[in-house]
Amino acid sequence: MKLAAALLLAAALPAAAAQRTVKLATPDGCALEAFYLAPSSGALTFVNVHGLGSGKYEWDGFQKELKASGYGYLSLDLRGHGESRSCGGKKAAYMYFSGEEWNKASLDVETASAWLKGRGIKPSRQVFCGASIGANLVMKAAAEGAYKPAAVVMLSPGLEYAGVKSAPYFAARRAFPVLTAASPEDGYAWFSAVKLNEAGRAAGLTSSLLAGKGGHGVNMFTPEFTRAVLDWAAALK
Repeated sequence: MKLAAALLLAAALPAAAAQRTVKLATPDGCALEAFYLAPSSGALTFVNVHGLGSGKYEWDGFQKELKASGYGYLSLDLRGHGESRSCGGKKAAYMYFSGEEWNKASLDVETASAWLKGRGIKPSRQVFCGASIGANLVMKAAAEGAYKPAAVVMLSPGLEYAGVKSAPYFAARRAFPVLTAASPEDGYAWFSAVKLNEAGRAAGLTSSLLAGKGGHGVNMFTPEFTRAVLDWAAALK
């Protein structure tokens, strides 16, 4: 009887959200792949964008913490990376991208945001989170695009990576807060993060600076650093 009762109870409980692989198509014809996990009711969803030469898998550790906290996520393979290897019907490889092509990759972030919106997750419940060149791309997408997120997280940004600049997007007041993070040992990223945070504050942004301990991009995700990022997200209005 106890076993039967336990089975009935398990059947009555809602199934835990599970990650799934999804396909997206950008306006300029790139086929993208991403990992998606739906958020708990009302929780934020992170749009995670990796660094140069990496892929959606680099967010594995952070994704586990997001899930444990009830957040959702959509972690992209940027065009020319991972399983996102086709643009306009032709093979795409990041190693051959020009600066112009890299700048077009902000469309990947906008496409991810639009995909989430189509599933009932408004941009105002999304956090654009990028690492290294992904940090520059999420800020570019948030500043230029039609979809304004709840916030932007920039991990190890650069004033410029592969022709993608970041400082111009801090030059005017924006409606969303920005968390800029880097390790002081990561010289160029830390210098860039400090300058961007200063520019954000000067422009009237709600801008915060977080120091990591060693590493670049997602390699900063120690338990303490991860908790600091999630605490910051939890404080968003």
